[in-house]
Amino acid sequence: MTRSIGAITLGAPCCGARYAYPNYTSMNFSAWAYWTDGWRDHSLMPNDEGLRRCTCGQFYLLTEMQAIKEGAAADNEDLPLTMTVPDERLPECFTSTVSAPVEVAARLGYWGYLNHDYRNAYIEHRDAEEAATQAAWIANNPDRRTWWDHLLRRPAPEYSRPEGSPFTYPPYEPTPEQLANMERLCELLQPSGPVPSRNPLELAELYREQDRFDESRAVLQSVTPEDLGVTGRLIARLIEEKERAPPMRYRM
Repeated sequence: MTRSIGAITLGAPCCGARYAYPNYTSMNFSAWAYWTDGWRDHSLMPNDEGLRRCTCGQFYLLTEMQAIKEGAAADNEDLPLTMTVPDERLPECFTSTVSAPVEVAARLGYWGYLNHDYRNAYIEHRDAEEAATQAAWIANNPDRRTWWDHLLRRPAPEYSRPEGSPFTYPPYEPTPEQLANMERLCELLQPSGPVPSRNPLELAELYREQDRFDESRAVLQSVTPEDLGVTGRLIARLIEEKERAPPMRYRM
């Protein structure tokens, strides 16, 4: 479980403004479902990239904040919490006035945000297809229990997804806005870029969603097999299938 006890006092790197931040004693990043672009459904921890906006108007990252020692900090109960940046305001960080790490955080958040429409279409499509599959299974496996079976408490036929059942998803065509954002992210996150990605699977997925399969495959080849995990293996399979539909949902 994610747990916190009280709050700690942090100072913003821009003007020193003080904020209260949860004092986490444990963090659990489990979620109901995961997506290849890094989004987590019903996650026990926030999905954001640690990007915050200060009361002075500047943007900063949580990792840049300074901890205020207890002896020098006033009671933080009256301090405001750090302010997240609404998705629609993330492009304000795509300027030369912010640092490269801040721009990366904003663009990663915007990448996920722009994928939400497809995410919704994917869920609707998958739910409809699964409902049709289940209805066909029930029609072919009716409950034929007699009163004697009920008396003996014999269970009804239980649905499980038949092997080889159809698994399709909606078509995808990235918008110019999505392509421009992903292209810029790749420039920033590549090994020779200003903010080399600490998560190569992130970069591999960005390339895949742009139909740049060779570059995506090259990134994955730099990852050891044991570090690929569920996410990396799924991305690798999609690369071999030359499938760029983003993002894909999976469970751990």
